[in-house]
Amino acid sequence: MNSILCLGSGLAPRYRLNALTALALPSGARIQFRYKPSLVAKSLRDKLEHGKLSGAEVLLGYVDCTAGGRVAENRCYILPYRYSRLISSRKVGSVFILQLQVCEFALADAGVFQKTLSGDLPRWSGQKDPIGEWCSELPRTINGIERTESLEDWEKIVGQIRQREDFSKVAYFYTIEGLFERGNDKSVPLSEGEYVLRTNKHYEFRVYHIDPDSDAHTGNKETQWLRVGVIGEGLRIPTTPLLAIDSPYDLKTVRLISGSGVMTQHASIILKDEGILDKRNNDEKVQRLELYLPVKLKSALFRTSLYALILAALLGSQQFLLLLAQEPLKAPVRMVSAAIILSVVTGVFLAFGLRKPV
Repeated sequence: MNSILCLGSGLAPRYRLNALTALALPSGARIQFRYKPSLVAKSLRDKLEHGKLSGAEVLLGYVDCTAGGRVAENRCYILPYRYSRLISSRKVGSVFILQLQVCEFALADAGVFQKTLSGDLPRWSGQKDPIGEWCSELPRTINGIERTESLEDWEKIVGQIRQREDFSKVAYFYTIEGLFERGNDKSVPLSEGEYVLRTNKHYEFRVYHIDPDSDAHTGNKETQWLRVGVIGEGLRIPTTPLLAIDSPYDLKTVRLISGSGVMTQHASIILKDEGILDKRNNDEKVQRLELYLPVKLKSALFRTSLYALILAALLGSQQFLLLLAQEPLKAPVRMVSAAIILSVVTGVFLAFGLRKPV
């Protein structure tokens, strides 16, 4: 099976946000694409409907449907930007729903890449909307494209996208560098699309942004804001959740603290583009970038149970010393049993009832 090409245009705000979201998510995070049957290659429809392509490699790309985006033979300009893996696919009503897990970035020599493509690609034919396939198989050999995990190459990709008319008004581009445990420069990997965190730990959520229009010394755009939030139990933010985007390039950090729970807990980290705060009321209809990253906090049941046993042993030893101090030395069985039970119950109550709150 060849790789699949999944395209999104700028014909609607949601489609543009799909590209920005895919570029902002950390490797291993998941995103959803959707297509009407007329946009999907006939050779893929049955396989996607019945989930037969799970695990296939998918190249994500932007298709420029503006008048300035037309290339040879009235085809639409296509710019790839990220690799991904197909997690699942199915048909809901008449729509194909694809769940994708983002992988490396895709840095293209756009001119060479256009010549590599073939088939029923998006193009203009005198109709109101472009025709062609938005979800199709790629040729077995693709030229003019490079896999990369470098943020420096990510800057080049957003620079290419920024030049297209659909993204000409995007002031800043963002990407999540990762979630890091304090004192450790290795980011926490995502497992099945979610962060798995240890309890009672401090973390740093890092966001990198850049203005492709600026250089090393200039940058005169109005200050914009990002908001980091958490939903669900087990996580809290001890610092301000607002990040000021007041420089043409910077790395922003928000601290997170994981609590302690006997059972596994689930939460989400949210990154939302708030735009220019004092103009928010005038921009209520503007769709902005909003990312959700699922989090699973490991259960602390084993550790808490161990604490309970230690407390029970310490409390029980005190009771036994009191019993052994009595005359005669042989204490009644019922008294010994009661002391053991009370020690265990007290240890469990203290260990499970006095857990550190989030």
